[in-house]
Amino acid sequence: MPRPRSRPAAALLAGLLTTGALVTTAALPPTAQAATTATTATAAIPLALPAPTGPHPVGTTTLHLVDPQRPDLWAPTPRPRELMAQLWYPAAACGSPAHRLAPWLDPAALAHLESDYLGAAPGRLAWPLTHSRQDAPADRSTRHPVVLYSPGSRADRAFATLAAEDLASRGYVVVAVDHTFDAGEVTFPDGRLEVRNKSAVFAMTDAGIVDYRTADTRFVLDRLTDLAAGADPDAEHRPLPPGLGAALDPTNVGMVGHSMGGATTVQTLHDDPRVLAGVSLDGPVFGTAATDGADRPLLLFRASDDRPVRDAMWDALWPHLGSWRRQLTLGDSGHGTFSDLEALLPAARPALGWPAGQLDAFLGTLAPARAVDAQRAYLAAFFDLHLRHRPTTLFSGPSAAYPEVRPDR
Repeated sequence: MPRPRSRPAAALLAGLLTTGALVTTAALPPTAQAATTATTATAAIPLALPAPTGPHPVGTTTLHLVDPQRPDLWAPTPRPRELMAQLWYPAAACGSPAHRLAPWLDPAALAHLESDYLGAAPGRLAWPLTHSRQDAPADRSTRHPVVLYSPGSRADRAFATLAAEDLASRGYVVVAVDHTFDAGEVTFPDGRLEVRNKSAVFAMTDAGIVDYRTADTRFVLDRLTDLAAGADPDAEHRPLPPGLGAALDPTNVGMVGHSMGGATTVQTLHDDPRVLAGVSLDGPVFGTAATDGADRPLLLFRASDDRPVRDAMWDALWPHLGSWRRQLTLGDSGHGTFSDLEALLPAARPALGWPAGQLDAFLGTLAPARAVDAQRAYLAAFFDLHLRHRPTTLFSGPSAAYPEVRPDR
């Protein structure tokens, strides 16, 4: 039987996670190819995502993964554990009309996100297309380092699009996993929409949740290893983008996660020696990693809002980190700053059904474009340093280019 959640841990999760996870805001012109929801008498508000900054065009695809060895403890009916993963990768060519720009989120998931999470009326928001071409051929001129991504509780893999596209444009293969029934909404190839089963998730302890998410992540890495070896791990064996398996290097893997995904990242770094370096974006610490720490590089990147429980967790973890370690604070930011919502929600403010002041508390007051630029720069520098062994001065002290980032230790 799972043990009941403790009051302090439950209070922490309420503060960290109940508003949702990952976001990033940028006041940029909407793409001319923005995808819209159903029209209403009121004009839809156009939302936009800033373009990636690297030299590579970006492709994207999804994998439907089923683990027949593991029963799904969060599903409402007995079934094997079932996940959706999305890959962003350097593309060989993206000019073909056959490879359309991928939507930020599919229509069924968007409809649920709008009603359940944002409280927005149908048709009030015009959601953008991304900058990634669906199923474009992969660049297989070399094997690219892999970066795993774990979203926060109630968050979707799409919330990582800004970070994923930018890293892919710089030569990484980024793989984000939807932790089914903890994610807000997940659409499967047969059209099923699975939404968060909060009662089942919260029946576990915090450490149990992190262990379960970590098992998801390790399973995804197993299947990526199969993919790199020439197999098609997709449950339906849907055709893969040409060259995808040959484009990724499963021996050179890092990981990043936001909120509960940050906790998942630290635990995965503790459990799986295949993951060589990790980043926690404003995440708590639970499980054996909280007491054992990790012996590989770890970056702790937090929001500037006052959260003593998070800070106490990081203080307790710090002495147990036996390798390269840094802690940074992004000034004037909120918990949601570390996701695509930072770029999307400011323009959506008039349509949100949130109480007054909640959006400002969630995202902070830092200009969205600055928040996005700083996060992208530090993530790229971290993985360039630890997966590509490229020197950087960005972690040596305060940066004149990014004065919003404060080195804590």
